[in-house]
Amino acid sequence: MMKNYIIDGISVNDSANGREPLVFVHAFPLSSEMWRNQVEYFSGKYRVITYDVRGLGKSRSEDNQFMMEMYIDDLIKVIQNTSSGKVNAVGLSMGGYIIQGAVLKNPGLFRTITLADTKGERDTDEALVSRAGSIRLLKSGGRNEFKSTFVKRLLNEANYNTEVRTVLEKIIDGNTDDGICGALLALATRYNFLEGLSKLDIPSLIIVGRDDILTPLPDAEKLHSSLKNSLLQIISASGHMSNMENPGEFNSSLENFLKTHEGN
Repeated sequence: MMKNYIIDGISVNDSANGREPLVFVHAFPLSSEMWRNQVEYFSGKYRVITYDVRGLGKSRSEDNQFMMEMYIDDLIKVIQNTSSGKVNAVGLSMGGYIIQGAVLKNPGLFRTITLADTKGERDTDEALVSRAGSIRLLKSGGRNEFKSTFVKRLLNEANYNTEVRTVLEKIIDGNTDDGICGALLALATRYNFLEGLSKLDIPSLIIVGRDDILTPLPDAEKLHSSLKNSLLQIISASGHMSNMENPGEFNSSLENFLKTHEGN
């Protein structure tokens, strides 16, 4: 049973079982609901903590003008208010960006990091133009078009017409247009992490779905090359949402990695 509480406007879910903490940070434009399989699998083994990024899920905000630095500070605040020691942190896509920024800002908070289906570089000019177009579309009533187009890019072809797609669409439906636009602004203001990551020696797991088209294998390989103490794991039968498309392989890879570094 997960306990829910609020930390400075952030809705936090906590198994609160006294075990080693395992924090999950969700992707855009979703919520902590995307980690349902991981919560069920790991809650008996770790103190599982999930939260909704500011402006999304149950962390709704009246002011939805965010920068990536705000998201980074929120994660640090969640960790500092829930854990007395180091945590294992897992982030997918946007969640991976947030963790990278947080580990560079305060590396002493982290025992391990897992970066799934993400990258270590800022947006290209083309990507920035695309984000502006998404904001324009949402502001002009094109929510359904945004959702259908984006979800199609999240999943590999075999997983598109499955329950995973239905769950993703339902999670997105639970977010406001303004919250999604605020997250788009935050994503556009992230910076390059790779140089900073190269100076760290924190045990790191890099995960990528074999069919991920948003942050494909070359992006994962760059992270793997930058993080000197890292392992790269490719998840089969998966696109960008590897934790939802192939939860069995994702959970097994994560569990084996965490076991290797228990008590470090």
